Amino acid sequence: MNLRLLLTAAVLLGTCSIGIVRLRQTLQRPVAVEMPEPTIAQNADRPSDTILETSIAPEQLLRTKTCIRCQLIGLDLHGADLSRANFSHSNLTRSNLSQTKLINATLQGAQLSAANLKAANLQGADLGKANLVGADLSQAQLLNISLSQANLKDATLKEAELRDANLRNASFIHTQMQKASLYGAVLINANLKNADLSGADLRYANLQNADLSGTNLTNARLDWAIMPDGTTYQGTTPY
Repeated sequence: MNLRLLLTAAVLLGTCSIGIVRLRQTLQRPVAVEMPEPTIAQNADRPSDTILETSIAPEQLLRTKTCIRCQLIGLDLHGADLSRANFSHSNLTRSNLSQTKLINATLQGAQLSAANLKAANLQGADLGKANLVGADLSQAQLLNISLSQANLKDATLKEAELRDANLRNASFIHTQMQKASLYGAVLINANLKNADLSGADLRYANLQNADLSGTNLTNARLDWAIMPDGTTYQGTTPY
């Protein structure tokens, strides 16, 4: 009888020991804490070409000469000196920039539709992919300017100076360019459909693959210009 009690006690003691060991292992096991996901800043998903709702006083603009992706609609900067300014991707629709100095300025992707740039000086400026639909650039100084992939549909460039300008892939549909100087300008793949280039100077210009359908080239000078088919125009008689 005593032997049976001793065996029973031994079994119970062993069972308790195993339970204690398992409990200790459970308590010592590291608990995984579920951390909240980091919050992404709202501006992180903002497209790079989005125009911010940012306005700036003309006085501050003249001082800093920098306003990227800003709303500058209808701003009057007539005659101001904004050389080397940076207005990339800003909205300057209907702004008055006549006789304004924008030498070596950066206006990549800027909205300049219906803007007044008459007699403005944009020598060496970068207006790649800018929107200049309906803009007035008559008599503007655009020497060595970059208008690559810019849209100048229905714009006016009468008597504008565009010598050595980069006009690759630009759109000049219905553009008024009478007596404009395009000496040595690069117009590769440019769209000049129904543009008026009467009396324009296109000597040594590169018009390879350009669309000249309906283009008015009356009295235009094309000496040594590279034509759309790749041939060189060598005559001295106006087109």
